[in-house]
Amino acid sequence: MGNYIGIPILLLAAVIDATIMPELRLGNGTADLVFLMVMSWALLADVRDALLWAVVGGAAQDLLSVAPLGTSALGLVIVAYAADAIFGNVSRGNLLVPLVVVAVGTAVYHMITLTLLQVLGLSAVGLGQGLVYVTLPATILNTILILPVYRLMGAVHRLIVPHRTRIG
Repeated sequence: MGNYIGIPILLLAAVIDATIMPELRLGNGTADLVFLMVMSWALLADVRDALLWAVVGGAAQDLLSVAPLGTSALGLVIVAYAADAIFGNVSRGNLLVPLVVVAVGTAVYHMITLTLLQVLGLSAVGLGQGLVYVTLPATILNTILILPVYRLMGAVHRLIVPHRTRIG
C-alpha cells in the first residue's frame, strides 16, 4: 500500500519542485522536495519501497525538467540505497540521522546528476562551479527542511505501513 500512496505524493512533490521551489532560492540552489521525501522514506521504510520511491520521484522530476529521463532517478536510487545500507531503518523520533543523511546525500546526489549532465553534454556549468553555487546552497535549504518533511513522512509511514503486534 505504501508504494501506491507514494505515487501521487511524489507526483505532487515533483510539480511543487518544478513550480514553487525555484521561487524559494538561496543563491542558485533550491530545496528538493522529492529528494527530501525519498531520503525520509529510505530511513523509515523497507529498502525496496525506498528504491521504488526513488525511481518514481526521479522519473517525475525528469519529466518536468530538461534532464534526460532517468538522470534524477539514478542519483536518487544510489543515495537512497546508500542511506539504507549505512543507517537502516531509523526511528521517527531520531532527528540527527536525517540531518546527516540529507547534508551528505545532497552533495552526492548533485555530484551524480551534474556528472551525468556533463557526460551527456547538457550542462553549461562545470562540476566545481555547480557544487559551489548550486549544491552548497541546496544542501543548506535541504538540511533546514528535512526535519518537517521527515516528521510528515513519519506520520504517513505510521498511517500506511502495518504495525507488527508482539505476542508473548
